[in-house]
Amino acid sequence: MTDWSGGDGPEEELSAGEAMLLGRLSASLSGSEQITLMVGSGVSASVVPRVPGLLEIADQYAAGRNDEGSLQRALAQARARLGPVPAIDVYRAYRRVFSDWVSAGAFDVIAQQAVLKAYAPEDPMESPLATRGLGQRVERGVGEALENERYGWQLPRGVEALGHLLAQTAVAFDNRVITTNFDPLIEIAVRHAGGLAVSLPLDLSGGYGASAGADGAIRVFHTHGFWRPTLHVRGPRLLHDPARITAATDLVDGTAALIRGDTVCVLGTTDWAGTLASAIALVARRRRLRVLWGLFDADPDQALRTGERLKQLTGTEVECFPGIDTERLFPALADRAGVIVPARETGRRHVARHHKWERELVTQPDSTPPADVPGLLLQLERRFGWVNQQQGTRRPARVLWPVRLRPRASVIHMVQAFVAGALARLGVEVRMVLDDVGTRTAESGDSFRADLQHWIGRTGHGAQVRFVSLGEFVEQSQRLPRTPSPESLLRPTDPWGVARRIFYSDRNPSLYSMLAAVKAVPHLADWDALEANAWPIVQAMLRTDASRLLIPLTLWPYLNSMLLESQTGDVLTLGGRDEALLWASWRQTFGFGPGHLYNPYIKNLKHDAHMLSWSTREELREHLYRTRELRGWDSDGSYVPWLFHNAMLLPVYLTSATMPRVDDFPLDSWAAFVAAIEMGRPALDVLADHVNDLYLGARPDGRGEVT
Repeated sequence: MTDWSGGDGPEEELSAGEAMLLGRLSASLSGSEQITLMVGSGVSASVVPRVPGLLEIADQYAAGRNDEGSLQRALAQARARLGPVPAIDVYRAYRRVFSDWVSAGAFDVIAQQAVLKAYAPEDPMESPLATRGLGQRVERGVGEALENERYGWQLPRGVEALGHLLAQTAVAFDNRVITTNFDPLIEIAVRHAGGLAVSLPLDLSGGYGASAGADGAIRVFHTHGFWRPTLHVRGPRLLHDPARITAATDLVDGTAALIRGDTVCVLGTTDWAGTLASAIALVARRRRLRVLWGLFDADPDQALRTGERLKQLTGTEVECFPGIDTERLFPALADRAGVIVPARETGRRHVARHHKWERELVTQPDSTPPADVPGLLLQLERRFGWVNQQQGTRRPARVLWPVRLRPRASVIHMVQAFVAGALARLGVEVRMVLDDVGTRTAESGDSFRADLQHWIGRTGHGAQVRFVSLGEFVEQSQRLPRTPSPESLLRPTDPWGVARRIFYSDRNPSLYSMLAAVKAVPHLADWDALEANAWPIVQAMLRTDASRLLIPLTLWPYLNSMLLESQTGDVLTLGGRDEALLWASWRQTFGFGPGHLYNPYIKNLKHDAHMLSWSTREELREHLYRTRELRGWDSDGSYVPWLFHNAMLLPVYLTSATMPRVDDFPLDSWAAFVAAIEMGRPALDVLADHVNDLYLGARPDGRGEVT
C-alpha cells in the first residue's frame, strides 16, 4: 500500500473544506482502507456542459430542424407548463418531447454533442469525426476511435490528476470509479496516464455485462448511461430516462453491489436521482461505512444541513465538506500521494512554413533531396509543410494521383506534378487518374496531360507516370463479368458495389460530410461555424453540379482495384489538402488502407481561379503586386507565400537547381524574400519570372506562353 501520510505539496491554496477532506482521504488510505469513489458531472463541468448546457444544445438542434418550428414550439410549451423549476425537471420534459416528436433515442444525440464539446482535434479532417455530421448519432466504432484520439480531448486539470492517481494507485481505489456521468473523460485520463480503463454502463436492472479488460484495468461504472453504444448496451437509448431512474430499484441494488470500499467519497454531484444515496443506504445496513461527501457550495451551514439530510436518507453518518473544487482537490491528493501529474503532451502539428528549415535549402550541405522515398517524404513534411498521413509501410510502391479534367492545368497541378515526378524518379509507380467521367474530349485531355507530363519531366531522367482515364475504367468495369472475389466483396471495384457500402452499411457517413468530401460545400466542424455560414453552404449547393456526387462512386472503385494488386500499405494517394476528407470518408467506409500525401492548402483559391492559371508573365506579375497591397498578404497559406514556397522553393529543391537571387540576396527563405521586398529590391519580379518559367515555359511540343 502506498504511504499516504507524508509528502509536501502546494496545499496552501485549498479551501478549508478541501484541506479537511484531503486529510480524511489521506487518513483512510494510510490506514489501508480502500476508497470507493463516486463522482458526478461537476468533475468535468469545465469542458462538458451540465444540464443547462444540454438544454441549450437541444434548443439549437430544434431551431435548425426542418419541421416548420414544431419541435421548438413543443419545447417552449413544455417549459411554460413547468414554470420556474430546477433544470433537471426541464431536462425530463425535453427528453419526453424529443421522444414524442423525433424518436426514442433522439436526445442521446444531444448528449453526444455535449460530450464532443470536450473534443477539439488539432486537424478535424484527420479526426474520426471527419465523416460524421453534427447531429448524426455516434455509433460504437466511431466512439471508440474518438476515445483513442487522446490528444484531441480537453481534460480538466482535476480529471487529469485523477487519471494519474487511478493509474498509479489503482488498488487504493479498488480499481474502480462509480459515476453518474455519461462522458468518457475519466477513462481517457487513465489511458493518458499510461493505465488501462474499461467503460461499463449499468442498465436499469443494475447489470453491466461481462467485466472485460486486462487485470489491473480501472473499471468505470456509469450508473445513468454512457455517451456511445457498448458491446453490452446496444439499444436505441444510451442514457436512462430520468423518470425511470428514480424508480429503478434494481439499478440501486446494482450500484450498491459496486461499493466495496471502507470509505465512500462522493464528489461533484447533487445526486438528483438519489441513486448514490440509496445505494449507500443499502450497504450501510449491512456493514459500517465512512461516507465523505464533497459539496461545491462553500457555505458551512449548508454543509451541516446537507449532512443531516443525507444521514436521514442513508441511515449513517455523512460528513459533508463545503467549497470542494476537484480542480484543486485531485491535484493536491496526487501530490500528497507522491503521484506526479506532468503537463499534457500535444500531438504532432503541421504548419504551412518552417523558416528554419527553409534557411537550410542552400546554406546547409544536406540541401539536396534524399535518394530514398521515406527520406524524401520526411523532407517534404519538414521543409515544406506537406502532410503525410502514412497508414502502412513507410516506403510506398505506388502512388494514386487523381486529377479532375479541366480546360487548363493550374499551378497547384504543377506543384503536385513535381512531387509525383520526384517520387517516380526514385522508382515509385505513379498513376495519374484523370477524372474525365462524362466530360472526355480528346483535345482537352491531351492538352491537360501534356502540361502534367512536361512538369513531371523537369524533375529529371526516369520520371515516368502512367496516365489512366477514369471514364474508361468505369465503362470497362461495367462490361466485365461479375465474378466477385472475397477481396472485391470487401472493397468493391464497381460503382454500384461502392454505393452499397457507402449508403447501405452501418458505417454510412452523413449527407453533409459526403457533400463536403466532394467539395460541394465547405467542411465545417461545429454548430457555430455552420450557423454563421448557412448562406454560403446553401449557395454552394445551388451552384455545384450534382455530378460531383459521382466522385466516390468512380474514384474509389479504382483505388480498390489498385489494392487488389498488392499489399494495401504499398499505396499512397497524392492530392491537395481539401481532398483529405474524401480519403477520410474512404477509411470510414473500408477501414485500414493507403496513406495520403497532401500539399499545403492555399487560402480562398481553387484550381479554376485565373490567379492560379495565368496566361502571361505580366498577368502573374500584376496578381503578385495587387495581392501585395492587401492586408494579410504574407500570412501562411496566402497567395504570395504559397507561390514562393511551393512553386519556387520546392521545385528548386526537387531538381537541385540554382537558387534565384535578387541582386546580392539569395531568396532561399521567406524571411530573405520579405527582407528583399522591404529593402526595395524587385523580389516579386524574380518570383514572377521564375514561377512563370516553370508554369508557362517552353514545352517539348513547342507551346509556351498563351497569346
